[in-house]
Amino acid sequence: MAPHGKELSEELKKGILALHKDGLDYKKIAKTLKLSCSMVGKFIQQFHSTDSTQNRPHHGRPKKLSAYAQRHIQRLSLANRRMSAASIAAEVEGLDREEVLEDHSAEQRLKQIHSCCCDPIKTEK
Repeated sequence: MAPHGKELSEELKKGILALHKDGLDYKKIAKTLKLSCSMVGKFIQQFHSTDSTQNRPHHGRPKKLSAYAQRHIQRLSLANRRMSAASIAAEVEGLDREEVLEDHSAEQRLKQIHSCCCDPIKTEK
């Protein structure tokens, strides 16, 4: 799983390394700097494997929507709650990207901002 916390500052990294070189164990370093023991341990292991305090480059899929397009989707959905994801995607499509915006991208964004998507009513057969 991907990390969920903030990255350590350079000052904290230097402090962890200084205390580690002084011979303190992970628990004492964590208690001194008010960090979790696992965070200290992972940082020291990363330092020993890479010999660097720099954070690794972030990997992952780039965002499909820009911040501007996300705000635009939010404004559209708040202005007209009955608007479908397909119609919102059609309106947002040409804002700042050359690519075609698919309906499910708009629908996922609507779910993130806690707006309801107007799905057709399913009938029993």
